Amino acid sequence: MDHYRRREHDERDKDPFEEKDHDTGERDDEDIPPEEPPLEDFYREEIEDAGTVKKKKSKRRWMKLGIIFVSFLLVIQGTTSLIQLFQPDVVDFLATSYELSQDEDVAEWRESVVTLEVEKPGQTTRGTGFFIHEDGLIATNRHVVEDALQTVVTLHDGSAYEATPVSQSEDVDLALIRIEEDVAVDPLQLQSEEDVEEGTYITIIGNPLNFSGIANEGEIIESGNPTAISAPTYRGNSGSPAINEEGDVVGVIFATRHQPRGQGGSVGLMVPVGEVWRHIQEIGEEG
Repeated sequence: MDHYRRREHDERDKDPFEEKDHDTGERDDEDIPPEEPPLEDFYREEIEDAGTVKKKKSKRRWMKLGIIFVSFLLVIQGTTSLIQLFQPDVVDFLATSYELSQDEDVAEWRESVVTLEVEKPGQTTRGTGFFIHEDGLIATNRHVVEDALQTVVTLHDGSAYEATPVSQSEDVDLALIRIEEDVAVDPLQLQSEEDVEEGTYITIIGNPLNFSGIANEGEIIESGNPTAISAPTYRGNSGSPAINEEGDVVGVIFATRHQPRGQGGSVGLMVPVGEVWRHIQEIGEEG
């Protein structure tokens, strides 16, 4: 009996409100809140973002400066072209060219004249040439193609071909180049007689300044080597053919000679056709 009373007494002594400790020292991972990154990481991201924005702004600024610079160059080029266009002598030769080009013969001759774009070390130059043989042989000036890295020939229809050098005269400003492609262009005929008489009426077709296929007229005012002509010539006319009324080439334009004050304006100079025949004969003998 006493035994039972002790058990009852022990049970009565226990605090009914005593909490039972169920914590075993281990907690579920899901109950652990995620650890927040250190504050330095936020500073680093802000610094990196600021650096990226700065780089993008700098890149955009340089792009804007580049666009402004290119636009400036285009404006200068356009202004220069306009200035050239409205010079009195330029207006005159453009008007003369339009009038001459209405002639069927001149229009046909123009198709045999080509534009040369010549890449040289450090620069690109522009000149004129013309077909003298149906195998693609073209006559021009030595100074136009001398030291050329590449020479591109553009025909009247806009088609372009790369030319290869054939020969250069050591005596006169004359050179021959060739395109290998077959093109439907009739060559100009060289005058068979080597001598050119003073007073001979001539038509010049070339690419002066930034124009193409410009025709002009004049006459032989001084025969010999070189031959002087009254027709105005400009930069880009080098290599232009001088054609007589029969349609034969009597010379190749290569320079302008400025007359002393009081002796008239500038005159054009050309390599006479006799020198062209002589050079062709020389390279023929050399094979």
